[in-house]
Amino acid sequence: MQITKAEELIENEEIEFIGELPNLINTHIHIHGKNNILVCEEGVTLSNSRIDFHQENSILYLSSNIHNYQVTISLNRDSVCFIGKNNYFNGTTTIVASEGKNVIIGNDCLFSYSVVLRVSDGHAIFSTNDSKRLNHAKSIYIGDHVWFGQNAFIFKGTQIHSGSIIGAGSIVSNKIIPSNVTYAGNPVRLIKEDTFWIPHSTQNWSGEDIEKMSEYKSEIFTFENDETTLDFNEIDEELLKSNAEESLDYITIYFLNNHKNRFALKNNEK
Repeated sequence: MQITKAEELIENEEIEFIGELPNLINTHIHIHGKNNILVCEEGVTLSNSRIDFHQENSILYLSSNIHNYQVTISLNRDSVCFIGKNNYFNGTTTIVASEGKNVIIGNDCLFSYSVVLRVSDGHAIFSTNDSKRLNHAKSIYIGDHVWFGQNAFIFKGTQIHSGSIIGAGSIVSNKIIPSNVTYAGNPVRLIKEDTFWIPHSTQNWSGEDIEKMSEYKSEIFTFENDETTLDFNEIDEELLKSNAEESLDYITIYFLNNHKNRFALKNNEK
């Protein structure tokens, strides 16, 4: 079934819709399975987007956003895709969640053109020695205020904590990246520790602006572990053993608190 008008979401028995009807601009939502949940907070606009629920028991949670969502999202069986508040999509970001694994994205991230997140390789690889599978799917976790450069590819098992930067053209797979660092390359590697970025675009800066912004003193975009910090691995365990309704309860309790350091990880901790 294909949905192109928001009103069709509340008339459709194939999916449970919760929240405020989104604004759909040149957007298609395809539903091929049952027991899936779509949650939209107030202020969600999907522009030039496509969402596919391919199987059963998955959740897509879209938080309120002052920017338009421009995404291609493919959800398969038993997966959760949570996108936090006010993420900026400069071009289409592709997200593929499958094999019961999840994609969790915090608040205020910046996705440049053609960023891709995939929890699975899409085909199974086995050992010729013992016939065991070698490439199991793994969830992807993204903290708050993370910047992804153009054509960055984020693959299974990646955890990127709040405040960090992933350079253009980077390939990140099965990597734990702490807060406030810059990584880039193929394969990705550490470029610089103790960095932060600000959301203001430099594209139209004058010489005066450049001079003025040669130094920026603020602790707004630096992150440290505290009593509110969550553990991505514990989150994954909880979501793995939950059905869609239980996963939504977990999201409501733990992902909507918006504590600054909820997804922090300092460099010296791992």
